Amino acid sequence: MTFQQLSFAVEVAKCASINKAAERLYTHQSNVSSTIKQLEDELGIQIFQRTQKGVSVTEEGREFLSYADEIVNKLAFVENLYAKSHFRKQYFSVSSMRSYFLSVPITNLYAYLSSHQEDPIYIRLKKQSFLDVLDDVQYCRSELGVVFLAKSHKRRIHRLSSVKGLNYFELGESRISVVIRDDHPALEKYPADKITDHITEYPYSITENKENFAQFYDDDSEAVSQLFKAPPKCMISINDSAASQDIIAETDAFFISSTPWQHPKYYRFSSIPLDGEDNTLTHYYVVKKGQELSPLAERYILELRKMFEAM
Repeated sequence: MTFQQLSFAVEVAKCASINKAAERLYTHQSNVSSTIKQLEDELGIQIFQRTQKGVSVTEEGREFLSYADEIVNKLAFVENLYAKSHFRKQYFSVSSMRSYFLSVPITNLYAYLSSHQEDPIYIRLKKQSFLDVLDDVQYCRSELGVVFLAKSHKRRIHRLSSVKGLNYFELGESRISVVIRDDHPALEKYPADKITDHITEYPYSITENKENFAQFYDDDSEAVSQLFKAPPKCMISINDSAASQDIIAETDAFFISSTPWQHPKYYRFSSIPLDGEDNTLTHYYVVKKGQELSPLAERYILELRKMFEAM
C-alpha cells in the first residue's frame, strides 16, 4: 500500500467521480482507476461501487476511508508545517488529562506571547488520557505532559516514567469533587454531608477521551467507586468539556472534577468534595529525560505552579 493509493482513494470519495478526481490530481482517469483497483485487490475489499452515474463508497470502503483520510490529512499537516519554514519558527505542544490545565496557563501567558515573541509560533494543546499523555511525551509528540493520580498510586507514575524514559515533578494536590449548579435541587433537598449519598439519582455527565462505559473516572479511586455503588440512572457521555459544562449549568446533571471547580463568572457551580482518604489527587508534569525545555515550556510550568498554589 502506498501513500499515492491512499490519496487517490480519498480524492475519489470526495469527488464521487474518478474523472473529477483525476482532474484535481492532475493525472489521467485511467491512472486513478488502475491505482484504485490495485489497492482494492491488495486489501481484498471493494472500496467503491462503480455505476454509469459515477462511484459511491461501499460499507467496507467507508471504514477504510476514515483511516485513509486521517493519514492523508496528517501528512498534509506535517508538509505545511515544515515546508513554509519562514512561517513557523517555534513549536510548543502540551498534553493534559484536563483541558483546564491546558487553557489557564496559555491565558496567563497571553501578554508574554503578544509582546515577547518576535518569531511566529505554533501552539498545540491536547486533552488526552493518562497513558496517552505519557506516550505523547515519550515519543516527542508533546514537549510537556500534565497528569494526576490518586495519592496512593504514586508508585504507578514512578514505574511508568522509568520505563518510558520520563522525568516527573509534583505540581500539587487537590480533592475530587462533585460539581453541580449552585441552585441544584439536591442542595435544598439533602443536608450538605448527605448530598453525595444521593447524587446518582441525577444524570451523570462524563467527558471521555475514549469510550469506556465501565469506567466512571479517569483514574481508579475508592472515593469514586463508593459514589457509584449503583450505576447512575442516566449517563451522558460527551467528548467536549465545554458542552458538558453547559449541560451541568442548564440541568440537574452533575460531573466529577479533579479540583474544586473554577470557571468564568457566567457559570455558577458548587463543588462538593468526596469523602475518604482516596479523595486526594496528586498532579504532576512530565518531560522527556535529557530534553532541554523551551523558554515557553518553562514559562508554562511556572504558570501551572502558580495555578496550583492558588487552589
